[in-house]
Amino acid sequence: MPLHSNIAIAEELIRISAYLDPEPLACPNDACTDKGAGLVKFGTNRHGTPRYRCNGCRKVFADGGKSTKRQRKTHLNRDIFQQLMNSVPLRRIIKMNEISPSTLYSKLDFIHKQCMAFVSEREQQLFAKSDLGVMYLTTDRQKLMVNWQSRKDRRNTSFLSMATADLRTGYVLGVNINYDPSMDAEKVIEEHKKLGDDKLNRPYRRYARVWLPEDFDSADGRANDARATKVRKQLDEHVSPSLALEGLSAVIDAMYEEVLSREDIEAESPSPEIRTPVKGMVVHEQVVMFAHFQMLARMLHKAEHLYCFMDQDSGFRGGFMAAMASRVKQGKADAFYVKVEDMTIDAKHMVIAQSKRRLQAVLNANPGFSREDAIAVLAHEQMRTMKRHGAWNDYWFSHPLPDPREPEKQSCWLTHRAPISDDPEKRAEQLKDMTDLYMRATLTAVDRFFMQVRRGITVAERGIPSASADRRIWFGKNAYNPLNLVKLLETFRVYFNYCEVGEDKKTPAMRLGLARGPVAPEDILYFQPRAQVVPQKEESPALQEQDGALNQPG
Repeated sequence: MPLHSNIAIAEELIRISAYLDPEPLACPNDACTDKGAGLVKFGTNRHGTPRYRCNGCRKVFADGGKSTKRQRKTHLNRDIFQQLMNSVPLRRIIKMNEISPSTLYSKLDFIHKQCMAFVSEREQQLFAKSDLGVMYLTTDRQKLMVNWQSRKDRRNTSFLSMATADLRTGYVLGVNINYDPSMDAEKVIEEHKKLGDDKLNRPYRRYARVWLPEDFDSADGRANDARATKVRKQLDEHVSPSLALEGLSAVIDAMYEEVLSREDIEAESPSPEIRTPVKGMVVHEQVVMFAHFQMLARMLHKAEHLYCFMDQDSGFRGGFMAAMASRVKQGKADAFYVKVEDMTIDAKHMVIAQSKRRLQAVLNANPGFSREDAIAVLAHEQMRTMKRHGAWNDYWFSHPLPDPREPEKQSCWLTHRAPISDDPEKRAEQLKDMTDLYMRATLTAVDRFFMQVRRGITVAERGIPSASADRRIWFGKNAYNPLNLVKLLETFRVYFNYCEVGEDKKTPAMRLGLARGPVAPEDILYFQPRAQVVPQKEESPALQEQDGALNQPG
């Protein structure tokens, strides 16, 4: 197993979970020597904004109040919010609302800030929520691109967005991109050389969290990536959707071969066709994976049992095992690989028709069987014919009843540790529980979210390569600044969880118990977070007036 930097993972965990732990209100006076004395409420200013007084330096200041203070066009907030979340291109938003680009981006900053403040207060409830029960999670990642900004280097910048969604409710618990906008590449490179990081292997570096230019230019990494690409091409040549199970088995084997050919089995080397961002830095994807699972482990620590269905990726496996090790040993967490074959419409119809014929044959042979009984028979048959794949001889289960979303699917139980009982009754019960889990394995919840991201956010749309551009892809509606992509994606997660209503007239947040009804965009835009103030007795109005005369707020 590859080594990882604990500091890098901890730093990334702090970054992606910062919204859950807002900074408490503190005295803004840098010269204050006794900030631990706490703050007391001190009325409001003439605009209705709450005021506070520091017991250390006696300074009075205003904080909080209406979210729209200092805004002139507040009537546009709701419209722009809805347009951003419903596939309206940025240029069209500017034209429709007759605003300038700077106004649009300031509105985006405001909407993103409000969404993160709103979801922070709601998701903090998960840490103490005791009725989570057994949770089935689905985890996958999505590639997002940012356009090049200079004609001298027309390579795009690629990012990976990792997300986990609850299978039962559809609630997306987190979406994280391997990009840190706060990092200054020039300063990091300068500090990197001063510390001698360039002479150390990556896990021992101070800046092990981010990609450095030398990592992109690594000859070994390029060679390994080239070998992995060659393996993918060779094995893809005899992968055909029309081969059904054989085709998917070849895909699974190809993934194992690719992993073994990497420089780091838990991460791919960067492609020579992409470049580093102009601002900020790219974070190593496996660091994001480890931090993502650490955040889930803390957020859902009161769940009775966690089952995680994730795409076949060694980084996912490593991140899950590191975060859930104690729970896996206690039998309270399990992980599954899930691999789905991508097919054409005609191939999907053919595979589904074949599965229906198999199911009907079982029903015809057993007149007293219900549909569930027949499905159990097919599942037990697949259990007896499970095949081993890869260097680790992992057992893979082929789902006997495909559907249009996942027409051909196999799954692998990575954490099965319970010994098979010799008692026939207990053995039968174990077999039933195992088949139930294998049949439940899916990625539909997180894939649905990714599909909505592609459809709802124009900057996340797929690009189209053209022959005239030498196969380089130009994303006509995509962002140039990666930070805007991050803000839109995090905003869309909140909108998807709290505003989007499903066929049952409920939002994912309602199903998870974090909302009583669909949340209107206005409730998010004009949300006022509660100030984190040290509770102390409020002073009398007379004393407030006396101190107010000495300390007029700015």
